[in-house]
Amino acid sequence: MSNPKQFHLNVKLDESVTLENFIRCTSTELVLKALNDFISNKLELKTLYLWGRDGVGKDYLLNAVNKRCLEKKLSSAYLSFSGNSFKSPSVLEELEGLDVIFLGGLEKYPEDREWEVALFNLINSSLSRGRRMLLSSNLVAKNLNVKLTDLNSRMLAFPAFELPEISEKEKITAVEESAKRKGLIFDDRVLVYILTHTSRSLTDLLKLMFDLDTFSLERKRKITIPLVRELLANRSNS
Repeated sequence: MSNPKQFHLNVKLDESVTLENFIRCTSTELVLKALNDFISNKLELKTLYLWGRDGVGKDYLLNAVNKRCLEKKLSSAYLSFSGNSFKSPSVLEELEGLDVIFLGGLEKYPEDREWEVALFNLINSSLSRGRRMLLSSNLVAKNLNVKLTDLNSRMLAFPAFELPEISEKEKITAVEESAKRKGLIFDDRVLVYILTHTSRSLTDLLKLMFDLDTFSLERKRKITIPLVRELLANRSNS
């Protein structure tokens, strides 16, 4: 491709999503190092398989890595199979030749031979061209319901990293660090309210910090429990 291009087919880029905004702790240190090596193409790391339960931040990290790749003027694509359906496996053919391919929600990948062959061909094409692929799923690769033996072998060969559920203490730290980076000031009662009345998903918490910063500036008000309550009400009504 002469011009870097992004085929961001069904995932909206969010300016709040960056690797720098993701929590760095003992639980995430190894994964973040692997992702940074993937971005820099260090040690010729061409493929990665990221897995972990819902809410641990897999989609967040795929989006963040995608943004970094785009900043490096690489062509990319991100397809998520979670909650989305594609009519034909031909959608995968459009990705051949791109610098980096991101496939999320593979636990929802169509259980169909034609789809499996298409993914196998895409992986082979990418590897033969020296392209990079980052895949994610709720399941470890060996537990995916893949019938095509060759595809199963390919998936198992991907270096795999688990993104674990971080502790409640680490989630509190994540919120505090995110607030600090944005210059947000609020007392412990606000933090307790946030953790009590919102999703405990790390991705949701980090997104909330971004929205709270914007909401506070728009309203020209300090961050208090009433302000958080108003933001959450607006979210539920939108």
